[in-house]
Amino acid sequence: MRNDQRDEQARGEARHFVLVHGAWHGAWCWVTTARLLASRGHRVTTLDLPSHGADETAPASVTLDHYAGRVIAALDAIEGTVVLVGHSMGGIVISTVAEARPTKVEKLVYLTAFLLPNGTSLLDVALQDAESLATSNLRVRADEGVVDVNLDAVQEIFYADCERADIDRARSLLKPNPLAPFATPLALTDAGYGSVRRFYVSCARDRAISPALQRSMLSAMPCEAVHELHTDHSPFFSKPERLHDVLVAIARS
Repeated sequence: MRNDQRDEQARGEARHFVLVHGAWHGAWCWVTTARLLASRGHRVTTLDLPSHGADETAPASVTLDHYAGRVIAALDAIEGTVVLVGHSMGGIVISTVAEARPTKVEKLVYLTAFLLPNGTSLLDVALQDAESLATSNLRVRADEGVVDVNLDAVQEIFYADCERADIDRARSLLKPNPLAPFATPLALTDAGYGSVRRFYVSCARDRAISPALQRSMLSAMPCEAVHELHTDHSPFFSKPERLHDVLVAIARS
């Protein structure tokens, strides 16, 4: 075990991070982040939401409750509490999970993610984001129950600051996203979700969830602290070491 791993554990600062990916992505996007966290002695769980990554669930059958259920099952198998991180669309997932298992979640971390109040759906907010390049590049296929994104635009939308190898790999792994979770209003209460500490990591160069929308969401749903990264929508590729440092700082706070 490396010295920094021993030090992290000796100080009682090792945490269990559960990392939830965003739309079209899978657990594959967290590989570097998971490795960096584990190298400091933290435990890390990543997973594919239903119909994402290696999961072959038919997308038309997937609901927001199915997403949350996958994460809840992971939490129930973990001893103690977790730092629950959601990227982008993953924000609506971690909010739903915190409502169901508030005592299992030590902290919620929204990584340039949708931070929405009770009764609001992702589509309600995303379609109002005039500065987002994602909105104009969505391809809704209602008859198939999916929403896709224009692959020719994903570099500019998601990966503007990333290395070519990461961009090419990501483009090859993106999958059509189930439509139903986008359109489902959140059901949150003060006693459940509202009892969990929440933090936000803003990405100043994001073209998927614009900085203006991030500020608007934070104004409506204040967080305990906001950390800013000067990156695109995908800091797990473009600035993995900086993202790691921020996640560890939040876990220690």
